[in-house]
Amino acid sequence: MNDDAALGAVVDRVAELLHLHIGLRCESALYSRLRRAVRDEAAAHGLDVEGYPAALLPGSPVMQSLVNRITVQETAFFRHPEQFDILARDILPTLRPPVRVWSAACSNGQEPYSLAMLLDESGVDGSVIATDLSTSAVQRTAEARYEPRELTGLSSQRIARYMIRSGSRWEVERAIRDRVTVFRHNLLDPIPDRVKSCQLVFCRNVLIYFSPHHAKVFLDRLADAMPRKLWLFLSSTETIWQVTNRYEAIRIDEGFVHRTREAHVPEARSPARPPVTARTAQGRRQSTVRKVTARAPAHEAPPVPPAPPDHAEQAALAARVGQEALSAGDCGSAVVEFRKWAYLTPDDVMAHVHLGLALEAAGERSSARRAYSVAQRVLLTVDPAHVEGAMEGFAVDELARFLHGKNQECAP
Repeated sequence: MNDDAALGAVVDRVAELLHLHIGLRCESALYSRLRRAVRDEAAAHGLDVEGYPAALLPGSPVMQSLVNRITVQETAFFRHPEQFDILARDILPTLRPPVRVWSAACSNGQEPYSLAMLLDESGVDGSVIATDLSTSAVQRTAEARYEPRELTGLSSQRIARYMIRSGSRWEVERAIRDRVTVFRHNLLDPIPDRVKSCQLVFCRNVLIYFSPHHAKVFLDRLADAMPRKLWLFLSSTETIWQVTNRYEAIRIDEGFVHRTREAHVPEARSPARPPVTARTAQGRRQSTVRKVTARAPAHEAPPVPPAPPDHAEQAALAARVGQEALSAGDCGSAVVEFRKWAYLTPDDVMAHVHLGLALEAAGERSSARRAYSVAQRVLLTVDPAHVEGAMEGFAVDELARFLHGKNQECAP
């Protein structure tokens, strides 16, 4: 085995360990960076590259050092300002103080301090809990000091009100810092007790790095642990419709916010909402079944046998069974069911999207690419309102970008 192949085998093993311990999905865009990180980290710890994976034990300094290097710490103050507008205008007034917010995966701290500033501006009694997997990110958040170039997103008025010049850098003023508690947390670990009283969770640009399984574990655990009516903010390019049915997407202006549903029914009995094509057809039918007791009159006509299911009902059933199979890790069965769904409702873009996801999970990348291409063609012909309703929060332009990215990933 040549040196390049040997390094590739080591990087593959390191990627497996990162996936296992922090949920990181190492796709092609991250792989070259991971190769450099493996070489640099092995050298920094005085290890040979071949022996490096053996040192990556959970909780070890070697693992934490790699996590600090490989995790993305890109953020800004008031990033996606439309979400902060929705929070201030439509959600904060409905919450009973003190309001508690969890900034999960807080990066270098701009998000939790933005939230604390917003609470102050709104005159709301509240606090923010900031967590991150990276110890270097936690340290930077606790320090609350930023270079001038890192003040992106702050207006001159907010800088004057909330930031203090400290040499060549700027420091968040004490009253805002006192609203924020910072500690390290791996989102794959149980929900910390001290965040279980939070009414709001900001977890933006995080789930895109998780495998579907790990995303589902986190989201379901969050729904179980937090208040019954939890508000969840994701980034504008993230969606969770294909992962869990524990949340509903609520459209406010041009954005979406997720909220936990009223009650949870086990997924085997209440799968994720079927696409609009099937759900609408079912919803329009009025039940004609009567309850027949043992004392029904002899002359009463026997109940009419139900009509055979139409294509919409069969498609809804295939969608449900396929989603259950995919959640259980049975990619082959999921592919079969999603092919049936796409055949029965060829104009349903989400049928082709699901089929592509299942094929990709099964390792059939070329077939997945064909399914994504079909979804792209269908997307050009359908009513945007129909698509957005079916996806519970995935806007048409976002879906178009998602499909384009998937086609690129699955290219030979």
